[in-house]
Amino acid sequence: MSLAIDINKVDMVLLVDGWHEVANASFDLDAYEYAHEDRTLLEGGSIPGLPTTGATWTEPDGTVIACPVTSILATKSAPRRP
Repeated sequence: MSLAIDINKVDMVLLVDGWHEVANASFDLDAYEYAHEDRTLLEGGSIPGLPTTGATWTEPDGTVIACPVTSILATKSAPRRP
């Protein structure tokens, strides 16, 4: 059995500074990299201890959050209404 988290249903993300609201089902996971324009500056996993996967989402005020997936302490998913 796994603790499968449906990323399309994540409403809140807990980081060390508290809960963050996810707007418009924007939560996503992908390769954790730093880039500038079309050039990758730092690839995930290229430095020992740097995670290869990151998370990103948009908050209701339009702020975009991105962090290594290891920064996430918990997620909340409210039941969807039909």
